[in-house]
Amino acid sequence: MLRQLSLRNAKRQSKEYSLFFITLACTVSFMYAFNTLIFSDIIKTFSAAEVLPYMIVAASLLIVLVMGWLVGYMTNFILKKRNRELSIYMLSGIPNRSVSKLIFYENVLIGAFSFLLGLPIGILLSQILEAVIDHMLGISYAFSFYFSWNAAGLTLLYFLAILLHAVRKNRKWMRKINVHDLLLLDRQNEKALASGHASATLIFILSLLSGCAGAYLIIALPLGKGYDILIGIICLTIFLMGFFQSIPAFLVTRFAGRTEWKYRQNRLVTFREFTTKIRSISIVMGVLSVLFMLSLTFMGIGTSIYIIAEQHMEHRVFDVVILHPSELHDFSTYEDTLRRNFPVQSSHTYGIYTDEKKDFLTVRNKAVTEINQLIFAEYRHDTYMKQSDYKRLREMLSYESVPLDPSLCYIHCMPALEKDFRTFIREDIDLSCAGYSFAPDGIFCEPFNQMETYGNGWDYCVIVPDQAVSSMRVLHSLFAAITKSPLDSRDSEHVIQLCDGLVGLERNIAVAASNNEGATSLTEQDADYLSGKWSDKESLMIFYAMAICLFYLALIFEIIGAAILSTQILSDHEKKQRQRHILQQLGMTEKLISKTNNRQFALIFLLPLLPALLISCCFVYAGALKMRSAVFHLTALDNHLWIAKSLGITYIFFLFLYGIYYIFVQEASNR
Repeated sequence: MLRQLSLRNAKRQSKEYSLFFITLACTVSFMYAFNTLIFSDIIKTFSAAEVLPYMIVAASLLIVLVMGWLVGYMTNFILKKRNRELSIYMLSGIPNRSVSKLIFYENVLIGAFSFLLGLPIGILLSQILEAVIDHMLGISYAFSFYFSWNAAGLTLLYFLAILLHAVRKNRKWMRKINVHDLLLLDRQNEKALASGHASATLIFILSLLSGCAGAYLIIALPLGKGYDILIGIICLTIFLMGFFQSIPAFLVTRFAGRTEWKYRQNRLVTFREFTTKIRSISIVMGVLSVLFMLSLTFMGIGTSIYIIAEQHMEHRVFDVVILHPSELHDFSTYEDTLRRNFPVQSSHTYGIYTDEKKDFLTVRNKAVTEINQLIFAEYRHDTYMKQSDYKRLREMLSYESVPLDPSLCYIHCMPALEKDFRTFIREDIDLSCAGYSFAPDGIFCEPFNQMETYGNGWDYCVIVPDQAVSSMRVLHSLFAAITKSPLDSRDSEHVIQLCDGLVGLERNIAVAASNNEGATSLTEQDADYLSGKWSDKESLMIFYAMAICLFYLALIFEIIGAAILSTQILSDHEKKQRQRHILQQLGMTEKLISKTNNRQFALIFLLPLLPALLISCCFVYAGALKMRSAVFHLTALDNHLWIAKSLGITYIFFLFLYGIYYIFVQEASNR
């Protein structure tokens, strides 16, 4: 009998609380899609990507905790709405233990259906996610229908943990409840912290001041050592809790006495229903705002990380770069091997030269933002390149052809140095190199493999007439190639295996140079060093992994918050129908009633979102600037438009998903 009753109740609940059911299915699909990365062959192939599975597992465990709370909260909320039905079961002689089993069977059935529904969607999402990963690693993507039993098993384990946590919590509550308490549940509201007008206004003002102080501490970072972040988070938390505890009474204080405003354009109905609703769920509103704030912050920071990584890659312009230190070298053996095994489109061999001058190095060092920067032994003086080599490299990169006067010198540098170098050249009229003066406007700033050491100079290179390098020392010689199709890290390993004496260049490793005048990353004796766009891209995998996991958390937190808010609104469906009937009897048209309800829903959806938008903006702004200064020793992103772009992408994506829930609530309530 209990199982038949459970089956009937599960069917009924799946209709009444379909949004909660769909949210569970979406959670399953996201979990499965991201769990497939743990067992993906692509991730196993790239050694630098080994951190991604651990980060996904850590994110999934956090999601299990949050989803466990959500399912427990929503299940308890549904039980409270069914208080009269449960009371009838008890009055019919069914003991609390049996009612608890009934609820357990219902949850198992709903969970099983949502799991089975989420897996097929998860398979599709896993293909989308794999396409994104392939793009990050420079691999050609090919669609293939693939089901991972390991990912499905891990997802099932997580999902069972979520359901068992919720069932255990509600089972304990169900066994303690009695008929009297059940019947009074639908009459209970949250106890407001501020009920009087004066106290509500005071708490509201204090919460706003706390929020402003927290935003200032996070953006300006005046204290340092992390104290401002900690105190800022505490201030913002106080702001959210105080704001939602005081906003209902504050609104009543500000607008209830304004008779002319209140009775204009049917505002009375909207105002009364809105304040009543948010007063009854003020704590829930605070929790929802925290969830939305976390979602927006994670999504914004994840987007910022991705933009920084892509900007970093834009400056690595050659697919293959082979370096030979200290002298000009014949790279013909390497070139022949590459052309036989890979689709090389164009290539060039050239040298980077240096002398004892430090004119531009001094200007460059003043612009460097990295405080504890390593001094590399190879870059203690200015670096130079022949004009003929420079023209050939620009041609390879399809840059605009520029006329170079063979009697003048030029500069190619990072954009952040252009202004300082231009000022330096104009102010020092005696500046020259090997007897050649500098062109006043001869500074170029396209990406040119200057972001990292051991490229075409470190952040800059002086372009000199060919005959000027005859008296200079060779810093290193380079072979640069561009391929017809992108390579990846597996191709780089293949190149190293084919070419004797070739090793991968690891710029994150530095040892003391033999002359004790700085550090060097050229640690191998009698070896040549391989780098390039696609071999270096694997070193950025930690950034991509962070972006993926933050986006994962952001999606889950958003659907959790939106599901709670939507279910809270739809739970008043019967009450809304009675109100609709009364308004019709008072002469209000159906169209006007729907418009009034939609306005109220929009206000409820906006209320927890607005403070979350402001707070997340502070976090993303401060976090993006910190990450930029940590990654770039020079300001490659020379304005804040990229942060605005990151926030714009975040808000568009967030509001798109949030809007789906709003439209669902709007349509469901107007049926």
